[in-house]
Order: sequence, then C-alpha cells, then structure tokens
Amino acid sequence: MDKDDEQLSHEQSLGLIEQMIAAAKNEHQEKGDGWLIWGWLLFIASTTSIACMLLKQTNIIRWIWTGMLFVGLAIGFVLSLRRKRTGVVTTYVQELLRKLGTGFFISLFLMIAASFFTKSNMAFGYYYILYAFWMFIHGSAIRFRPLIVGAFVNWLAALAIFYTSDNFLHVMIISSIAILCGYLIPGYMLRRQYLNSSRKGAAI
Repeated sequence: MDKDDEQLSHEQSLGLIEQMIAAAKNEHQEKGDGWLIWGWLLFIASTTSIACMLLKQTNIIRWIWTGMLFVGLAIGFVLSLRRKRTGVVTTYVQELLRKLGTGFFISLFLMIAASFFTKSNMAFGYYYILYAFWMFIHGSAIRFRPLIVGAFVNWLAALAIFYTSDNFLHVMIISSIAILCGYLIPGYMLRRQYLNSSRKGAAI
C-alpha cells in the first residue's frame, strides 16, 4: 500500500468517525414542530368549542374539529414533501418513529371516523389514551422526559373525560388543559432544547 492509499484510508476513517459522531448527536434531536402544530390545532379546536357552547352555537363544533383535522393533514403533507426535497438523512430511530407515527395517525383517523357514528363524548377519552401512548413511546425513544410526563397528563385527562363524558363543556375544558400541559409545553421545551443544541454545535 503506497502513501496515497494510506492517506486516503486515513481520511476515509476520519470521515466515517465524524459521520458516526454526527449521527449520534442528531439521533435524538427533534425540532418539536409536529407537537407544536398539532398542539395548537387541538388547543384552538378545544377552546373554540368552549366558546361555541357558551354562545349556544353548538352546531358548528363538529365542523371546527373537522377543519382543524384537514389543516393539520395539509401542513403535515407539505412538511413531508419539503423533507423529501431537502434529502435530509434520517437515522434508524427517526425512521422507526416516523413509521410509528403513521400507524398512530391511521389509528386516530379510524377512531374519529367511528366516533361520527357513535356520537359519544367518551370518544375523546380514547383519543387521549392514544395520544398518551404515542407520546410515551416517542418521549422514551428520544429520551425526552417532558414528553413522557405529557403522556401521563393525557392518560389522566382520558380518565377525567370518561368520568365527565355526559358534559361536553367539561370534556372540552379538560381537553384544553391536557393539550396545553401535555402537548404545547413539552413541544416548546423540545424546541428550546433543539435550538440550544444547534447553537452549541455552531459554536464548536
């Protein structure tokens, strides 16, 4: 082996090590955009539903939730296209979480479709059980404790909804609190962690 080959092999080895280090650093990094987008959509839907009930405009509540659902789907579709165009390399954990997320949304949409036929307020309790399960798995995978805490907040919210399912106003109040504490606050904490990590990485 000549010197050029040795130098090339050495440079390749260093490059591989740098890639492994970068992958390890980025493995659990997440901007928190998804949590904030869906968190705000759900929070707006819940608080708007409360306002509609107080104003005796209950006939539009179903359309509010349906509208928020389609807005969320549209935003998710645009973000997915943007991710594919940028060609960002994803790690195994990120790809696995993405597949789990797909399974979560399929399950959620089926539950929502079923709730249109049953027309029961208890459906929201099942939604929050599903939210909590997804948050627990996601938070554990990226080792982010606030999401895990948020999962338990949503599990407790589900129990509270089952207990007060006969009063839709109370269900929406519980929903607003659960989204605020279980989605938005962890989402902003995750985003702050990402920004702090990015600044540190840029400073090195």
